[in-house]
Amino acid sequence: MVAPRLRSLTVSGFRAFGRGPQTLNLPSDIAAVWGPNSKGKSSLAEAVEFLLTGRISRRQLMAGNQEEFADALRNAHLDATDATYVAARVLASDGNEHDVRRTLTSDYGKREGCQSRLEIDGRASDAVGLAALGIVLSQPPLEAPVLAQHTLAYLFSTAPQERATYFKSLLDLNDLETFRSELAAIETELRRPPTPALAKLETCLGVVAIQGELRRLQLGSPDLLTVTSVLEKAACSLLSGAGLPTEGSLVERVERVRSELERRRGSAFPIELFARTEPAAWQTPTRNAWDRLRAYVDERVKVDTEVTRLVELFERALQLPQVATAELPLDCPLCAAKSSLTPERIAFLRERVQQNSSFRPAEDLARSTLQQLLASAQSCVTTAKNAAPALAALKRLDRQRRGFSSARVREILGDAAAPRLSPWLRGLRALLRTVRDLRAKAEDVVRLVGASATDLSKLRSIDDAIAEYAELQRRHEALVTASQQYEVHARALRSALEAVLDARVDTRGWQELIALASDAVSLHSELAEQAACDSVATELGKALKEIDTAKERVLDDKFGEYSGLVKEWWERLRPGEPAFFSMVKPRKGAKRAIDIKAELSPHEDQSAPKMRDAIAVFSQSQLHCLGLALFLTRAQREKLGFILLDDPVLSSDEDYRVHFHADVLEAILTIPMQVVVLTQSQATWEELESRYRHANISQALLRVENVADGCIIEATSDGLQAKIGRARSLARTGHPDNLKSGALHARDAAERLCKELLVEDRRSRGDGAVEIADYDGETLEKLAPRVAPLLKTDPSHAGKLEALKKLLNPRCHDNAPPSMQELVHACGELERFVKDYLGR
Repeated sequence: MVAPRLRSLTVSGFRAFGRGPQTLNLPSDIAAVWGPNSKGKSSLAEAVEFLLTGRISRRQLMAGNQEEFADALRNAHLDATDATYVAARVLASDGNEHDVRRTLTSDYGKREGCQSRLEIDGRASDAVGLAALGIVLSQPPLEAPVLAQHTLAYLFSTAPQERATYFKSLLDLNDLETFRSELAAIETELRRPPTPALAKLETCLGVVAIQGELRRLQLGSPDLLTVTSVLEKAACSLLSGAGLPTEGSLVERVERVRSELERRRGSAFPIELFARTEPAAWQTPTRNAWDRLRAYVDERVKVDTEVTRLVELFERALQLPQVATAELPLDCPLCAAKSSLTPERIAFLRERVQQNSSFRPAEDLARSTLQQLLASAQSCVTTAKNAAPALAALKRLDRQRRGFSSARVREILGDAAAPRLSPWLRGLRALLRTVRDLRAKAEDVVRLVGASATDLSKLRSIDDAIAEYAELQRRHEALVTASQQYEVHARALRSALEAVLDARVDTRGWQELIALASDAVSLHSELAEQAACDSVATELGKALKEIDTAKERVLDDKFGEYSGLVKEWWERLRPGEPAFFSMVKPRKGAKRAIDIKAELSPHEDQSAPKMRDAIAVFSQSQLHCLGLALFLTRAQREKLGFILLDDPVLSSDEDYRVHFHADVLEAILTIPMQVVVLTQSQATWEELESRYRHANISQALLRVENVADGCIIEATSDGLQAKIGRARSLARTGHPDNLKSGALHARDAAERLCKELLVEDRRSRGDGAVEIADYDGETLEKLAPRVAPLLKTDPSHAGKLEALKKLLNPRCHDNAPPSMQELVHACGELERFVKDYLGR
């Protein structure tokens, strides 16, 4: 399995690229693309970034406000129907070629990110699909294998925490961090606040009279028998101190403690008047209940009252044998009337009895249903009555005589009364309103249903009954809500009162002991669980210390290995300098900080160096090289198949250009890794072509002829076409220096054209040994007259070549350069000659 390669890149409508698709072919492991300033070089680099990630990192790294990147990806001059996309032909790690395409569906907004659609071989895909091709993205925000000026400075300008996150992710340390964090979270969870029973035990341990016995429960994990025994002794201690009998079972002792607690509290404040019962659950009448009542009413309509009364006599008469088989009139067996029981009357009796056979079951069901409905309504009366606190049953003067008043509460609680008393009073008023509403409606329904249950003939409209029960249910729900809200405030007020009262009457911890003794099993269970948690937490604490120690060793190894690779790339870029890269390492004593260190040596052999922070002592040129070294180390460690370098050599920094060309690129190809170099330096572009011709370097240039049409990618493997393309690109700027340089390229192109025509002519006449090199050193002034006789396609061509010679030859030296229009026209003439005579 090999690392993936780009075989071609196509851009349409993206940033500087216009509506026409532009394709860069990448047949080999090295390519160089030249583009003067503002000709689309950065757009091409960001096109690769967008293809792989669906965004561009410059928005995150450079924008003071991300609104500045609104509508930044789609070319501003596109028509609404034009698509914006980037596509690539990828030689994947499986050895097959695949088409990868990302289409922009929604550009960056003022506050929104962009949206896009990724397709691989025409099917929707995502980062997982790219990984299947061998293209694995790195850590954000530098996910794509693209190096640009704004990404070079990221690690030097980002916050310490982000730098630490980046390096730990890069060095595959996040899994270790995550594992350690998960263990620490478990340890924290195990040392959670005490459970309810253990919290009560903590309170009881503050009571001097019983803390001696209760401390036994803190030793290990006591069994249930021990827990029960300790609680019994604690209860005995309280009773003995109060001068009360201590004999009896645990239950009896606890009940005695409870009674004494209530007596003492009641002597200071009638706290028992808070007592109430939460509303019982409402049993909603089912649809079947209402259906049964409707069925009864329907059956009742069918059977009149008199027949109902006599139906039993009818049944007995029809059971007589002579009546059952009668075909002629008979004497009535009930009243002895002569011949009064005719077959017709017998049929009538049978019909009435048949009707009554369905009426009676309906009647029975209706009666039982009404009893159930009555019970439901009666339960609402009880619920409403019990939901009110006991104090509501007393008149105001009675409450005051017993010492229950707002003034008394304020006296007991002092400043703590206000935040508890006012909410409780509001909740009480709301609760009592819902109690009255429910009770009144429930009593009405009880009277209504009770009457019908006693006398079914009073049952009339079922729909009215349904409406009554619906209203009853609504009021019950209102009571439940009011009760829940009231209880929150009542519990807070009561707890505050109990705490003060317990301190006054010396019963602090009694309530908690009663609760513990009433459920010793729960206390035993929670003690056992807490002991187990403490044991595991202790073991986890030891494990965390061991992990931290091991992590430090892993960090040292990982960062040491990484620093070694960075140093190798640094030495390739800037060998033998007195200020040089030293290491990347975690800052001692800080978990979220990474230092990048440099060393300063006073000697040529770099001996006796002093270590400093690289960011503080390196120049901008050195930081640029360090950024490039860090990027290349990342690419090497992650085994990237291809990288794209956008101006990796600063135009102002010639000191290490030769090292980049000769050593860095050679090392990249040796890995092996595909590298695409984008540069604004024509000298770099030309040198790379000469130096890596043996590696089959592919070259292209970027130019803009019309801003509305966008950037054009022009392959320049053909030297003649490359010269014409360079001349045209320089001519379009209109700058005098560029016009002069463009004229040089145009003259070189004209000379090359003449040489190729002369070679082709000689070969057509049988000279198979002729080469272009045979004409080295000959100028356009000498070549043009020899070529003119060969221009036979059009009579004007000889004259046009002569005009080109006069335009280009003298103005390439100290003369004024040709105008932009003249130079563009000359390039057009040369392209026509190439097409007409060389067939290109």
